[in-house]
Amino acid sequence: MRVALFTSLILLATLGASVAAPYRVDPRHHQDGHPNAATVVPSGWRLEPLEGAWRGSRYVSPDGSSWFAAYASPVALEPVAAHMDTIARQKGEAITYFRREHDWLAVSGVKGDRIFYRKAVIACGGTVWHHIAFEYPAARKRQMDRFVIQASQSIDRAEYDSCEEPRSSADRAP
Repeated sequence: MRVALFTSLILLATLGASVAAPYRVDPRHHQDGHPNAATVVPSGWRLEPLEGAWRGSRYVSPDGSSWFAAYASPVALEPVAAHMDTIARQKGEAITYFRREHDWLAVSGVKGDRIFYRKAVIACGGTVWHHIAFEYPAARKRQMDRFVIQASQSIDRAEYDSCEEPRSSADRAP
């Protein structure tokens, strides 16, 4: 069991490194600050409302063992570094992959016998965080890889999704 878990962690770290790279992705994968369910979320997953101040969606696998959340929040709620620290470090987690740049963060690892993956990207001209988060049993890693990659790619392409379009000078009143 430990050898299998260790192998899974190595594969997860490899996946995480490839997920952090930019991809050419169909831009329809992302709408309204979160991945478009029709192109990213596997069929059969049920939508559950997110509670609190987050604007987004949470999906749960048919068997209830896995979940995926996509949400947005204002950057102005807290300093960028503090927000990234909150995303990166959660109690009881062992981090196996961590990548942080000035405007995005990706972290993955294990919590007991479960895998987690979180990514946050600053979008909308530095005003909005776009987030994705996963948690699922380590035994389902192979089944979840494609889903995690698609969601990660979609958030990379969402720089201006859910943002007001800047008005041109012709649209402005004199």
